[in-house]
Amino acid sequence: METRPDRDAGPWAVPHVLERGAAWSWRIVVVAGALAVVAWSLARLSVVLIPVFVALVASALLSPVVERLATKLPRLLAVWSTLLTCAAAVAGLGYLLWGPLRSSFDDLSSQWDDAITDVEQWLIDGPFGLSAERVDRLSESARDAAERLGSGLLAEPASAARTLTEVVGGFFLAIVLTFFFLKDGPTMWRWLVDRVATSRRLLLDDAGCAAFSAMQGWIRGVAITGVADAILIGAALVILDVPAAIPLAVITFFAAFLPVVGATVAGGLATLIALVSDGPGTAIIVAIVVLAVQQIEGDILMPLVMQRQVSLHPVVVLVALAAGAAIAGIVGAIVAVPITAALSAAVSSIRSARTQHVLIDGPDTPVGADG
Repeated sequence: METRPDRDAGPWAVPHVLERGAAWSWRIVVVAGALAVVAWSLARLSVVLIPVFVALVASALLSPVVERLATKLPRLLAVWSTLLTCAAAVAGLGYLLWGPLRSSFDDLSSQWDDAITDVEQWLIDGPFGLSAERVDRLSESARDAAERLGSGLLAEPASAARTLTEVVGGFFLAIVLTFFFLKDGPTMWRWLVDRVATSRRLLLDDAGCAAFSAMQGWIRGVAITGVADAILIGAALVILDVPAAIPLAVITFFAAFLPVVGATVAGGLATLIALVSDGPGTAIIVAIVVLAVQQIEGDILMPLVMQRQVSLHPVVVLVALAAGAAIAGIVGAIVAVPITAALSAAVSSIRSARTQHVLIDGPDTPVGADG
């Protein structure tokens, strides 16, 4: 009769649970170290990776138009027509919005001192009931903070120039990449698929197409939430008779494509214009409306929309946003959801193929062949 060795024999024997835990622990440490190295490498390459991501998003947005035009026109002409039409539409929209916004900015610069005086007086006479000395100290602290911020931004002109160069270079790189992705995207993808083993090609092709479709779904989801934000905030601005309400609503829509930063900038701009034009009372109402809409959009509407568009549970969307922001700040928050959606779609495609016995073992056996 076979006897099982006694792992617990002896006073110094390591408990089985601790042994298994140690085995898992060092593997987790190795994986975490590898992920840290990958994250560090990606951070160093962010100047290149961000334009690539922007180009992929733009390609996902414009590729349906290009594919439809390519059925009637040469592909190169279809790409140029799409890009030029898009550029003309953006330029025309900017021209239409610039007039009301410039007028509001002129009022903001000319009436800024009066607006600050109104705010200080409101803090004294309003619901807060602060003393004049307390308001003076707060104003002095705010001015000092603004001066320190401005001096900090100007203290390193070389750094500012390098950042500006990276932004401008990244912008043009994204445009060039978008052109080539739209023009040669299918050919580039086929070349990549042909680099893998024959038995894996169909699997990789399906996973890549699923990931690209998920990114298109993310764009639709962001557009839906942006429209909701623009309608709600724009309606509040119109009701409160805030100048440039329609341009601010359009800016709010485009700001939805930049999580955290876009909402902050658009809301702050609307609040400033309301402050200068109608005083602190209206500005506070606008700020409350903006914050409320952003909370509803970020915590309720966006997760629900993303669940429908990219098949991600609302909890996954919220966790992805939080994790992306914690790991890479603003850039991480921007790319977290589309990357999560693309990876989820690719993994789901692979699992579905394996479930249906599409992937056959053997390097020379094509996918879908009978084994």
